Order: sequence, then C-alpha cells, then structure tokens
Amino acid sequence: MRKIAVALPISGLSAEELSRRERVVRTHLPPGLTAQIVTSPTSPKFLDKQQHFGDAVDAAVEFFRNIDPAEFAVVVSAGALDPGLARAREACPVPVIGPGEASLYLASIFGRPLSIVTVDEFAVVATHEFLAEVAVKPPIASVRSMDLPVSRMVNDLALGLETLVRECGLAVSEDGAEALYLGSMTLGTLGVAETLQETLGVPVFDPVRIAINAAAQCVYAMEPKPST
Repeated sequence: MRKIAVALPISGLSAEELSRRERVVRTHLPPGLTAQIVTSPTSPKFLDKQQHFGDAVDAAVEFFRNIDPAEFAVVVSAGALDPGLARAREACPVPVIGPGEASLYLASIFGRPLSIVTVDEFAVVATHEFLAEVAVKPPIASVRSMDLPVSRMVNDLALGLETLVRECGLAVSEDGAEALYLGSMTLGTLGVAETLQETLGVPVFDPVRIAINAAAQCVYAMEPKPST
C-alpha cells in the first residue's frame, strides 16, 4: 500500500499521543493510502525556545536525506509554519508537502483577511518568518498567540481546545478576520475545525487535513498511467 510519511519536527511526544495523532491523520486519508508518523531521534523534544526551530530544521534535513522512496511516496513536513521547507525539499528524494504553504494557497483563493492562531510567543516569531517567505497568501488580519506551548498542551488537550476556541473567536470579533488558519499541527489534531466554522461563520484551514490531502494528490500524480 502506498505510504505517506508525516515527519514531526519534535521527538518529545508520548507513545499514546503519537498513536492518537496517527488515528487523526488516517481519518483524512483516501482509500488505498496509509500514513506513518516519523521523526528524527535528534529532533528537539519540543519547540520551546527560538533556537529549537533551527535545531529541528537541521535534524529534519538530515532525516529527510535518508528517506527511502521504496517505503514512502511523499513526505509531509509536519510543522504548520513550514520551518526549513526549501532545505527539506532539496535534501529529500521524494516530494515534500508544506502544510502552511498548501493552506495559505487555498486561503488566497478565498481572498479573505486571515488570522493565524498559533501556540506561543516562539511560534509567533516563526509565523512572521513564514509569512515573509511564503509566496502566495491572502491578506493577513493578525497573528494570535494562545500562550500555550505544545509541551503543555499535549498534557491537557481540553485546555488547548478551550484556548483555541477563545482565540479564534477574538480573531474574528476583534481583528476582523474573515478566515482562520490553525498555526500548529497539534491544533489540527483537535478535531475542531468544522465546529469553529459553524460557530464563527468563517472558513477554517486545518493544516493536518490540507497537508494529507495534498500529499494524496501527489501520490496520485506520480502513479504510472495505464497503457492503452
């Protein structure tokens, strides 16, 4: 069965949390495809300091260099803000999906002012760096921090959900957002995008769902054409 690698930039998740995320990822897979979460053992446990983003990119690039095309058809570089995406693509022998790039491209089609809601102050800095690099994007209404690092959120997903819902609501009511991007893959695993859309009445771009679907399209594009 054709397989997608979902490459996490962190190595500190518990086996239980990794299993939960794989279940979420698989809900977005079309028939005939499977996915496996992978990470470099040299990746930082969490991105709790600014330097950790650079460390994560260095570890990912070396890890991607050794991806086996016979095992994985496509890699999702599973950081919602696409750290080191260009370097990852240069190193990896198979196509690499950037969740942020794919999501903001879709958001640009809508053309509505977009707020990016992310986890903490370090991710806010990374968001602005990402926005400076990504070529196609909608108008940006705001970048909002939940002030809740992933290392804390994974131990209290209910708190993460509550905080995300609050900040998304404020992005719409205070910042004039007419669309939202969940600026962390962890947020995309909370399964709340549809509820937010219904409650707030704006499109919500989920990096997990979008990246997995983009990866699936890459797999299909590379399939050999039947002979006639």
